Amino acid sequence: MYTSVKFILCNGQNITYQRPNGYREVKTDLIDENSRKRMERSELSLSFHNLIKRDEELYGYTNYAMETPTPSTTPGDCLQGIFQNLDSLTPTGVDSDFDESLAVPESLSVIDVDKINSKEETDASAPLATAVPYKAIHASPIKFNSVHRKVFIPGVEIKVRFVENERSVTTHLLNPNLYTINLQHGDFTWTIKKRYKHILYLHQQLSLYRATLKIPFPTKTHKSRRASFKNTVDTEEKAEKVVLQAVPRSNSKRREGRPRKRKGALPRFPRKPEVMVTYEGIQLRMKQLEEYLFNLLNISIYRNHHETVKFLEVSNISFISELGTKGKEGIIQKRTGSTRPGQAGCNCFGLLGNMVCVRCNYFCTGLVCAKWQDRWLFVKDTFFGYIRPSDGVIKGIMLFDQGFEVSSGLYSTGLNKGLQILNQSRQMVIKCWTKRKSKEWMHYLKSVANQTARDFTYPNVHHSFAPPRAATPVATLVDGSEYLSAVADAMELAREEIFIADWWLSPEIYMKRPALDGDYWRLDTILKRKAAQGVKVFVMLYKEVEMALGINSFYSKSRLASENIKVFRHPDHAKGGVLFWAHHEKIVVIDQTVAFVGGIDLCYGRWDDHKHRLTDLGNISQPKTLIKTKKKTSSSPGGGLYVNYGNGLEAAIELAKSSKDVVIGLNIPFQEEEKAESTEDETKSEEDTSKPEPVLEVGDQLLQIGTRRDSNYDSDGLKRNVLDKITDRGKDFISIIYPPYEEERNEQKFDDSERKKAEKYARSNDEILLTDGIKPRSPSEPTPLAQVVEGRVITESTKKAIDDIEGNSKLWIGKDYVNFIVKDFNTLELPFVDLVDRNTTPRMPWHDAGALLAGAAARDVARHFVQRWNAIKLEKARQNTNYPYLVPKTYSDIKPLQGLEQVLNIEMINTSCQVLRSVSSWSCGFLDPDTVEQSIHEAYVDTITRAQYYVYIENQFFITLSRSSLTVRNQISEALYNRIMRAHRAKESFRVFVVMPLLPGFEGEVGGPSGTSLHAVTHWNYQSICRSREAIITRLYEAGVEDPFEYITFHGLRTHSILDGEPVTELVYVHSKLLIADDRFVICGSANINDRSMIGKRDSEIAVLLQDEQFEDGIMNGKPFPCGRLAGALRKRLFREHLGLMEEDVIKLSVNLDDPCCDQFYNRIWKATSKRNTDIYEEVFHTIPTDSVHTFAELKKYNEENNETLWHKDPALANRKIDLIQGYLVDMPLQFLCNETLTPRNTSMEGILPTSLWT
Repeated sequence: MYTSVKFILCNGQNITYQRPNGYREVKTDLIDENSRKRMERSELSLSFHNLIKRDEELYGYTNYAMETPTPSTTPGDCLQGIFQNLDSLTPTGVDSDFDESLAVPESLSVIDVDKINSKEETDASAPLATAVPYKAIHASPIKFNSVHRKVFIPGVEIKVRFVENERSVTTHLLNPNLYTINLQHGDFTWTIKKRYKHILYLHQQLSLYRATLKIPFPTKTHKSRRASFKNTVDTEEKAEKVVLQAVPRSNSKRREGRPRKRKGALPRFPRKPEVMVTYEGIQLRMKQLEEYLFNLLNISIYRNHHETVKFLEVSNISFISELGTKGKEGIIQKRTGSTRPGQAGCNCFGLLGNMVCVRCNYFCTGLVCAKWQDRWLFVKDTFFGYIRPSDGVIKGIMLFDQGFEVSSGLYSTGLNKGLQILNQSRQMVIKCWTKRKSKEWMHYLKSVANQTARDFTYPNVHHSFAPPRAATPVATLVDGSEYLSAVADAMELAREEIFIADWWLSPEIYMKRPALDGDYWRLDTILKRKAAQGVKVFVMLYKEVEMALGINSFYSKSRLASENIKVFRHPDHAKGGVLFWAHHEKIVVIDQTVAFVGGIDLCYGRWDDHKHRLTDLGNISQPKTLIKTKKKTSSSPGGGLYVNYGNGLEAAIELAKSSKDVVIGLNIPFQEEEKAESTEDETKSEEDTSKPEPVLEVGDQLLQIGTRRDSNYDSDGLKRNVLDKITDRGKDFISIIYPPYEEERNEQKFDDSERKKAEKYARSNDEILLTDGIKPRSPSEPTPLAQVVEGRVITESTKKAIDDIEGNSKLWIGKDYVNFIVKDFNTLELPFVDLVDRNTTPRMPWHDAGALLAGAAARDVARHFVQRWNAIKLEKARQNTNYPYLVPKTYSDIKPLQGLEQVLNIEMINTSCQVLRSVSSWSCGFLDPDTVEQSIHEAYVDTITRAQYYVYIENQFFITLSRSSLTVRNQISEALYNRIMRAHRAKESFRVFVVMPLLPGFEGEVGGPSGTSLHAVTHWNYQSICRSREAIITRLYEAGVEDPFEYITFHGLRTHSILDGEPVTELVYVHSKLLIADDRFVICGSANINDRSMIGKRDSEIAVLLQDEQFEDGIMNGKPFPCGRLAGALRKRLFREHLGLMEEDVIKLSVNLDDPCCDQFYNRIWKATSKRNTDIYEEVFHTIPTDSVHTFAELKKYNEENNETLWHKDPALANRKIDLIQGYLVDMPLQFLCNETLTPRNTSMEGILPTSLWT
């Protein structure tokens, strides 16, 4: 290849020459007239090879001036002087042992160019980065050979030291020396092993790279590279000036005589072949190579070159401190399809079952059918993975776990230089270039597994995937108000990632109440706000069977999914063959530093506090009704009438005039009404015909706007009233809460069927928030007389109303007001439309608990989430780069989430914490279908067995039978039985408190055809308690325990309130999954006491076992006993709530909760309070379940006697009785429907389903 250069001008100072792409000017010290004329007439042609060997600045297409050549000794010939200067730079011009065509003069110190900034960029106060930010893991991937790829810490040099040499002349004749090189970059240190040929290859590649930058290829990428090279050279020139200016003025002559560094040049590379280096010269050779690499790595244009990065064995994730140490990295070849069995290859020659000899296996899998691809393998503290170099995408993450294995050799892999790497979820076959590399990889993987990852590769107590973590900051959160508020505050502190795993998630749920800040604390708003700040949000939802459940996970996904919010639904029932089991975990993780676990989903119905309110009408303006209706509760889901009225037409009109819509009356001045006549008839007429105020129902609050209508209730008026309520609902107040226009973007890819659903939801987005007949305001439409405050549009007519909202707002908005037994969820795409009539149906209070973790335990919860996410990614979105693999953070130097305790205002206590779970192949992606973890179950059994004084249990179910049962397999009942019998034989005091729901939370009426599911769960609860040979009470009686209830009691929770002027009652639904033992141990999580949650192969669950490390003086059974600060405080908090002793009531009533085992508390307070409350509820309200009803016939008669309750006979006495109710604790009626068969009939749909669905 040749190129021509035409000199067109030469004067005393400059030479101007022309190339095909333009003019360039260079400077020289001396050019005479004759030389100038000859240059003008001359046209020089030089080969491209000579351009590389000689001074590239002379002929290269650059924007910088050529170095000043040494003046010629013959002033008459300019070109002669130039070529003399060039000849002195040939490789043999000075020392044949070095390639100096790219050398850096020794007289000039090399300065890290990344540290040289312009005046505008220099900031002395800004601290240098010590690591690459963690957010880089989620940055857009860049292919490995891109010039835009940056892997190093800005402004930090790389230190190089050759520390060892292994010489082997027999096996490596030409390159006998294997050098061990230690490198340090910031706080990261690592070791690589290279031969001379590897460094020579790097040198050649960089030389070629620099040469190609001189060729003006007309491509955008090449221009970018050339510009990058120019910037580097300019920066180096600034560095050189800094060095020269540092020389004292007294040495100015010496400074002027100092040779100048040629910009962009490579350091001196020793050219002598390695085979010619004697044993005595190895140390000198190591010194030369060390200097070469050090100087090379401090020039950014070469340091960032992909060949240099590959040589140093670094990548984009090498210097992220949150991922741990640098670890080992390098290029390998991976066999495609080896990540999961059945994906790889070929079944010919009987290889499907590996029923061939090793030679045939090697021939087919390694040579004929296998496809090998280059991958960048990396190993970190607790995981390893690989990247596809062609685009920089992480293609696989494997966690070190108890199934980790690595093997090599023909027998294991069918390859001479191959490795097979296996963990519980994946397997991988890789091939290295040499046997040495293969051995290095295997040795390093094993060393990591035995050191930094040993917490996960060695067996742990309770056979958990994670060990107990000492000194873990923990706080317990009782009821949804504490839990959801803490979750919201923690989300606000997120800077990198938010992980959410839920059985059900409702995007429109309000995390803090009342919603005085509009939708600021609404879940979807919080997540979108954090996503806009660059926080990555990952959500895993249970994908329900739509025919069985109405939780509509697709709607939740479509409302949340965006560029920074990724949502997975799992499992795919038909494809995965999982129809009956669910993902039941409730997890929120912030930056893998703080974690929330427990029984509380981020969904409707979960928010509640210790008051457990039954009604939520706000400052209600309630219409007068003539028909007295029975309230819809769990005792009477169908409602009904108390008495018959003669005038049915009048009653119907009164019903039409009333509304089930809830109205909040505001202190808004209404227009003065006309003065009524003083006669009785006129007054009566006015009362009978006056219309109620218009009803508004919208998002956060329902407001009553001051308007007045005609008061004529003819048939047309009734129609108009209904239409007005439908079309005018929310018009006057919708802009207070929501912006005038909201555009939803869903960048997530769905299949065709899901896309249609998403478009449907997107079109109805505004209609979800409004009601029929109201159209959203267009973006261009102005908002008249409006003010925008924190994103909310406030019209002048409602500005004053805002001031009065605080005392009138509702706590449960729309679908959040729920009674599960009366009405199950539906139409969730209309979140702000009430599910039940608030005027006739009390809500069902919700009692629950959760835990807040920090430190290493939070990392364990995050690791579980990462494992599950990656398993779903591999199964459902393997090729979808929009859904990335997640990586767990390191366990060393965990930095706390800044401001957490101050924001939450919660004391966190250091405890020992172990993360437990129930997972199997379908739920966690294990390769072996027999691999199961049931550490929650084992922890329950072990804690009960070790308990000394008491066990307190709160759970949604109690389905557990003896060891001999063939239907129910969990052993919690067996552990309780054995512990009670041990206490009975030793004549010791031992108490077991069980608190559970009075009825299962399934829609339906007890005794009716709609209550089949409710009956089935009730059956198995009673089978476990007292109605079978394997039941715990039955077994205790048979074992000779005269009164089992001296050892174990079963209770529920119930409360009461006033609705529509009369008292109502409803059970408090116990949903918490708690076990507390001896004021020292706590198990809190998502697992119910049944086989679904406990045995591992069914529902996936997570929990934590907390063991106190800090104690206070306490008492147990009258004896001094150390009381754990966490467990003891949690138990007392729950007892105060259930016994009605919250706040100052404890002192007032002088109830001592310190000793739960003594007879004084157990019999005279706990059991006595429960029995008294139970008797009052049954007498005043005729509640069910009740011990007085044994059959469905008795239940029907019992319900018909509702008009004969004490409330109807003597309201004053009933009120006095109600005042005696203390707290929420009531007895569990163990004789309820004891003479009925509650299992589903075989002809019903529920009867066809397997029994394991209910147990």
